[in-house]
Amino acid sequence: METSESGMLATSKNEKTTKTYFFKEAFSNEYSAFVKYYYAIRENGYIQKIFKDLENMGDCCDLYKLPNKLDFDSLNSYFEPLSPVKSNKEVLCASRLLKLETTPQKGRHLVARKAIPRNKILINEQPSVIQVNPVCSCVGDSKSIYRCHNCGVGMKQFYICDGCNVCIFCSRACLIKANKEFHIYECYGFQRHFWSLDDTDYSYLSLRIMLYGASWNFRFKGGDSTVYGNKDNNYPFINKLKTNFVEMSFEHINKILYSSARNLVYLITKTSFFHPFKNRSDLQELHLYIGGLMVKHYCQAQMNNIILKYPNYNLDFGTVSGSAKAICPTISLLNHSCAPNAVVIVYTDYIVVKSMRHIKSGEEITICYSEIDALLPYTERNLITREILFFTCDCKNCLFEKKTGEAPFKCPSCNTGYATYLEEKNGEHVGYCFDCDCTLNLNYLSEHFKTVDVCKNAYKKSKSMIPIFKIAEIYGAIFPNTSPYLLEIYRLLYDHYYSLGDQPLEVLKYGILLFNIAEQVVSRLYLRLLISKVRFIMYFTETKYFSKIRSVSEEELQTMEIFVHEVIKTKGDLEFYLPQEKMCFYKDVQLKISQWFSNMRVVNKKK
Repeated sequence: METSESGMLATSKNEKTTKTYFFKEAFSNEYSAFVKYYYAIRENGYIQKIFKDLENMGDCCDLYKLPNKLDFDSLNSYFEPLSPVKSNKEVLCASRLLKLETTPQKGRHLVARKAIPRNKILINEQPSVIQVNPVCSCVGDSKSIYRCHNCGVGMKQFYICDGCNVCIFCSRACLIKANKEFHIYECYGFQRHFWSLDDTDYSYLSLRIMLYGASWNFRFKGGDSTVYGNKDNNYPFINKLKTNFVEMSFEHINKILYSSARNLVYLITKTSFFHPFKNRSDLQELHLYIGGLMVKHYCQAQMNNIILKYPNYNLDFGTVSGSAKAICPTISLLNHSCAPNAVVIVYTDYIVVKSMRHIKSGEEITICYSEIDALLPYTERNLITREILFFTCDCKNCLFEKKTGEAPFKCPSCNTGYATYLEEKNGEHVGYCFDCDCTLNLNYLSEHFKTVDVCKNAYKKSKSMIPIFKIAEIYGAIFPNTSPYLLEIYRLLYDHYYSLGDQPLEVLKYGILLFNIAEQVVSRLYLRLLISKVRFIMYFTETKYFSKIRSVSEEELQTMEIFVHEVIKTKGDLEFYLPQEKMCFYKDVQLKISQWFSNMRVVNKKK
């Protein structure tokens, strides 16, 4: 097949086609890999698969029927008064409480210039590139809200692109700006869902970054070289973001190369992107350069994107209304930690990073990447970081869990340290405590584990909870209070009472224990943990057995006191994320629990 674009898409003379091609040649960088890959698929005919993709894009999608019937009045009302981020001479969008450092191990990263208290705004940045997932009738749902394809703002009224009838804009200004900078080249593809709306890869985001750079004529130098970031053109800083292309498996590399070649063929055959350059003698080199650039941007997007979950304040806390991916060069300086000291919060059309706890002077500012759930076990988190994000996390949380995995037992000598089993010597089981630096006699463990095995077998046969209570007692004696083994057994007890539905105080007891263990490792402000806790509190107050509880034992009363204090503390945690006027759903819960607890105490005294 020949095209008018200087034969760049031509296949070999015999039009040979193959169904598969696996790239595994040596390469020096993203550009050299793409050049070798593109020449190979053109020669063996694999490029025909891309042409078939373009031919089978399908008909135009009819997107809009009726806007969903949510209350839009308070959709974008979360404009918490932000103290302006005071000028930082090193980093444009960061507070002057932070400074930029560079090390061989971590690359460029931000650290605290001095001690920072909790709830301090550290970064206030608008995305340079944003990918809003369209609310298409193919994948939309009743809780989705239409958002501007250019800036991400939620809308009640909007402008629709006449070309694709998929992308919508909050204003005519946004529509004109988007068309001028990037939408004119993606419109045809969006019309026919060339990029998957289910957001499975970074193909579209890599194209958007490239188009963002093209709108600035690929100016790699911009602004003051001593300052990180630019209010207008952030492409020089995006282009320098780290990639792990050379460390990826060939399976992953092939996926990226195919995706970038597909984008390139689309730009050549379906858009006017290359028309201004059609008379250039080096047009073929320009094609290959753009393809290699998209490979690089794919890797940068994969490592540095921020997943935005837009909160829906018309519903309860934790409910989201649409999602997006964003590239923010300043926030991209923040490394991952499974025990972060800062968190990313979406504020309508800009993004804020807040401190979750007190941060010491010189301490690195870290966030938990959206792809990782810090509440997962260490082995699962480590798998995600290695296989998807291509790094090994060595945060204090991972080091702690790795240590407890290697030394899981409570030291019987100091009762606080972590002990490990070493060997069997002269008929005795010998262990060692890393904290008190002494050898230990761990003979008692074998008897305990024999009892645990008996209890597990008894539970399998009878499904009685009595053996599980015995296991919980043994685990409490031999494992530290934050051990994952306790988490496992408490979750089993919690699920049991939750399924019964008629013993809310038992559900409450083990729910509190689970949250206590989780909060030893991650901050109580960690968003997924806080959302789980709010829903747990709301579940407990809404259960039909809640209002019937009156007379309780002294132990149950203590559990309820802990719960009431936790409800009050959780309100303070919510204020970190929500303005006061958006916490109406929680005020009723707090009042209900306080009033009920007060009545219960009176009954208990009369008894």
